[in-house]
Amino acid sequence: MFEIIDIPGLHRKNYLLGITIVVGCMSFGILGFEFLMGNHTFRPGYTVAGIASILCAFLLYKSRYKEAVYTSSLLFFLALGLGIVYGPGVKNAAVWFPVLVFFQLYFFNRKMAVLAMLYCLGLLFWKTNALVGTVGTEVYTDSIASLCVLTLFAILIGANMDKLILDKDVLLKELSHRVKNNMQVILDMVSFLKDSEHSFETRNVLQILERRIVALASVHTVSQNAENVQSVSIGEVMESYLNRIVSKYKALPNLDPVAKHYQLDVKEANLLLLVLGEIVSAASESVTNHVEDLRISFRNTGLKTLELQVEGASLAEGDWSRFSRGLLNQSGGELKVDTSGNGKISASFEAIPR
Repeated sequence: MFEIIDIPGLHRKNYLLGITIVVGCMSFGILGFEFLMGNHTFRPGYTVAGIASILCAFLLYKSRYKEAVYTSSLLFFLALGLGIVYGPGVKNAAVWFPVLVFFQLYFFNRKMAVLAMLYCLGLLFWKTNALVGTVGTEVYTDSIASLCVLTLFAILIGANMDKLILDKDVLLKELSHRVKNNMQVILDMVSFLKDSEHSFETRNVLQILERRIVALASVHTVSQNAENVQSVSIGEVMESYLNRIVSKYKALPNLDPVAKHYQLDVKEANLLLLVLGEIVSAASESVTNHVEDLRISFRNTGLKTLELQVEGASLAEGDWSRFSRGLLNQSGGELKVDTSGNGKISASFEAIPR
C-alpha cells in the first residue's frame, strides 16, 4: 500500500520540489501576513505545512526522494487533521481534502488515495457530529458526497492510466523484439557472406559491419528483457557486447563499477557501444595494447553531456577514429585522443532530454 510509484521519464523529484517551494512560500506568507494584520490566531495547519516544506526540501537536497515523499505525506495528513480540529474546517473540507487524495494518487497509488479518502471522511463525520444542529453543517455533508465521487473518479483515472502505460510497454517490447529478430537475420546474412568470401579485404569489411550490427543487437537484447524497454543498464549492455566481440581473450576490459547501474536511453546506448566497439577492436589489433588492460568508465559530466572514457589504449588516429568522430559529430559530440602516451580516449555526446 505504501509503495511509491516511479515511472521513468517523469521528473517526480523536481515536481515535488516545486510543490514544496510553493507550499512553503504560501504557508509562511499567510502566517506572516496575518501576524502583520494583527490576527495572531494560531494556524496549526499552515504551521505544519511550512515545517513540512523545509524538511522535504532538505531531504530532496540530500537526494532522499522516498523519505521526502513519506515525510510530506505524513505531515499533510497531520496538517489537515489539526486544521479541522483547530482551524476553519469548512475550507479544509471543500478545498484541501481533494488535494490530499490526488497527492496520494500521484506519488503513491490508488490504495493510498482510498486511505486518504477514508481519513478525510473520518474527520468530516467527527466534525458533523460536533456541529449537529448548527449552521454550516450542510457544507460538511455535501463535502462527504463530493469527496467520495471525486475519489472514485481519481481511482478510475489512475486505473485507465495504468492500462495505457501497460499497453505502451507491451507494444514497445513487441517492437524491440521484432527489431532484435531483424538484427539477427541481418547478422546471419553478413556472417554467411563473410564465411563464403575469399577476398581478405572484403572479409575485413564484413567483419567490421558484423561488429557494428552486434552493438545494436546487444542493446535491443538487453532492452527487451529490461523493466523499462526505453532505457537500459549501461553496465549490462557493455558486458553483453564485450563478451561477444572479445571472447577470444582471457579477460574482458575493466569496467568501472560506478557506471554499471547507470540507465541510458536506447539511442544513447547504441551510440556508446558503436564507439566503444571501434576503440576495443582497434586496441585488440594493436601489438602495443592488451584488451584486458583497458579501463572503461562512463560519466554524466553535466546535465546535457555524457562521456565515455577508455584508458590504457595507446592508439593512433585511423579508420576507427574517423568513423567514431563522424558518428559523434552527428549527435553533437566529439572524440578526443590523448597523444601524450597516457593512452586515454574520451568520447562525449549530448544526452537525450528526459
